[in-house]
Amino acid sequence: MAALMIASTARPIARTTASKSFNCSSSRLPFVALSPAVVRRTVIARAEPGEKKQQTDSRDSYQKIEEPVRSVFPEGSDSGAQNFGASQGEADDFLKSKEANRDTEIFGTEVGVADAMRFKGAAPEVINCRLAMLGFVAAVLVENATGKNVIQQTQTEQFPIAVIVITFIIASLVPIVRGVPRKGNSIFTADAELWNGRLAMLGIAALYWNAYISPSSLTPLK
Repeated sequence: MAALMIASTARPIARTTASKSFNCSSSRLPFVALSPAVVRRTVIARAEPGEKKQQTDSRDSYQKIEEPVRSVFPEGSDSGAQNFGASQGEADDFLKSKEANRDTEIFGTEVGVADAMRFKGAAPEVINCRLAMLGFVAAVLVENATGKNVIQQTQTEQFPIAVIVITFIIASLVPIVRGVPRKGNSIFTADAELWNGRLAMLGIAALYWNAYISPSSLTPLK
């Protein structure tokens, strides 16, 4: 009888000991899952998106805004304007650096103003083309209406011209700093805007040259 009591008592003790050992081993499972190899794999997996984002953010304003909407460049050629010397290359690198574009952190914009307005940035050619188209049409219409050539208009209407120029610069910069590429359609494409603007620049230069050599430059349109 005593032997049976001892045996019956020993079985619960053995079960209790076994359950405790299982609980201890199971309590260690989370720590086993977080072994150094797994932690390293987790860190690397989380670092990949950050690295991809850093590569995306390393693009300058021209690559973000202008390259997606311009025609495909010939193989082996560089897009955008070229540097004329080492000093300009250094200035260009500084103007697209984070130190020169703190406004992106302040206003939460995609592109900094310094990066957009640098010589090889996304803004200068676009703004110049738009101002040239506007200026050419306005100069011809005003000269036809008042008889003043483009040089006389520049001398007498400085304040309105300055207001219009500043307004167009700001209106063109807003979508650029927000990271929005220029859009067009099948007829008026982004490239067509630049070609029309370049022709308008030549037209503006011709108007100034004609006004310089002949004060009464344009015959009134009929």
